Amino acid sequence: MRYFILFMSMVIFSMISCEKEQENVSDSLNWEYGKNEYNLEIDGEVRNFLIHVPERYSDEEEVALVLMLHGSTGTGTKFYNISRWVEKADEQGFIAVFPTALAYPIIGKNGTSTKWSSDGLDEQVVEGTVIKDDIPFIEELVKLVKNSFKINSQRVYISGFSNGGGFVKSEVIPRMSHVFAAASTGGGVGHRQPFTIEGSYKMPLFNITGTADENLLPLLVNGATALPIQAKELENQSIIWQSIKNSLEGLCLRDSYEETPDPPIGNTITFANSEFGDDNELVLFLVKDMGHNYPNENNNRHKVVAADVLWTWFNKWELNN
Repeated sequence: MRYFILFMSMVIFSMISCEKEQENVSDSLNWEYGKNEYNLEIDGEVRNFLIHVPERYSDEEEVALVLMLHGSTGTGTKFYNISRWVEKADEQGFIAVFPTALAYPIIGKNGTSTKWSSDGLDEQVVEGTVIKDDIPFIEELVKLVKNSFKINSQRVYISGFSNGGGFVKSEVIPRMSHVFAAASTGGGVGHRQPFTIEGSYKMPLFNITGTADENLLPLLVNGATALPIQAKELENQSIIWQSIKNSLEGLCLRDSYEETPDPPIGNTITFANSEFGDDNELVLFLVKDMGHNYPNENNNRHKVVAADVLWTWFNKWELNN
């Protein structure tokens, strides 16, 4: 009997030890410099993500955090390799994170495609498909990174491409304004639908769009064959301009703007006149002749690198609520 009690005590102690070890894993991450890959189970799904830790990082000072969300069919690994955020993190010393979306069966396509749960996804997936809300995943991911690294909570930023950009606009900006200081997207010019923000902070938004983006061409009117580069001409594109107005209304910005032409690269249109005196803005960076790309120098003739442009802009903003 004594040996049985001793044996059971050892088993129970082992179970408790294992439970504590699992709790530690969920609370913080073991890491090494460079590329780190993890899986996180949330809402019944195993989610994959990569974290890049630059050699410059130490726990002696707080650093910024940048999340990069891939587009349809993409993965965190793909954008780890091609987005140029890894190189920018090495240069500037911040933590860069590259999560992967879930895969869904898409109407008219064989197999599945990775998609973030952005507005409009329900119109693309096969009937009967259950769409998982990705916000809890992003929330838990940010929490894990903050627990594992010395992050400046006022300098947490997010960038998305295509469907990832659409998710940032339709879900992250309205629902996570308490987490991110600023956002950037490449999923269209403005918001597809009107929206309201949960909370008082209106997250600044920087949108990079190619004037030859094939996803936008069907939306053009008046015989246009490319997205106009100048604001006055853009106003004549009723569908596009309405999406911009949706963004402005949600961010509580007036439709007055300033332009900064940069020929032959493109044009930057900035809306910074807040209705309530808030310090935020909507920036539209239109890259001439670029297609549906997240600019990484090699995929546009002007050699634009989104990570370079956005890091400079991100540094203007800190979360102030």
